[in-house]
Amino acid sequence: MRKTIMMALGCLLFALTASAQDRVAEIRKMYSEAKKNIEVAERKEKQGKPSDMTRAVSNYTLPNGTVGKVTTTYYFKTKENKDVERYFFHPYFIVNTYDVGFKYYQEFLFDDDEQLAFYYEKNSGDETRFYFSANEDDEEGIVHEINSSSRTIQPPFAHRIAMELLSAFNLLMNREF
Repeated sequence: MRKTIMMALGCLLFALTASAQDRVAEIRKMYSEAKKNIEVAERKEKQGKPSDMTRAVSNYTLPNGTVGKVTTTYYFKTKENKDVERYFFHPYFIVNTYDVGFKYYQEFLFDDDEQLAFYYEKNSGDETRFYFSANEDDEEGIVHEINSSSRTIQPPFAHRIAMELLSAFNLLMNREF
């Protein structure tokens, strides 16, 4: 009986590990495709052509005199919604860069359902990568994590930032008030 239970647990662990590896491979493929699309969008932007990207830049001075700059870049696809006979923009990749006395960089990769699939950050040389599960109800559904040091952000917070950026994009581009 004990052997049977141990064997069942081993099979379950193997299945979960294989599933996580499949999801990470899927996300890495999505990331690679997104980076190719981003190259095309940036090349078009430099040529002055429509580029399926938009950028928001905030420049400010803090009370202590520190100058800050935050840049958020959205890369998106256009999809037709036949129910309302209108086109909508769907971001697949968002980049946040902060230069506020120190440099901070974030990337957010979304799947076709606009669910966060991957989060990357670089902060003072430390890097964090979160590969999220495909389950949209699971904010901390991390299937794989890579850190160069201690974690500087928790998965639910990365997820919350991603959803806030997505909401801001929809207000700006899709006029979803």
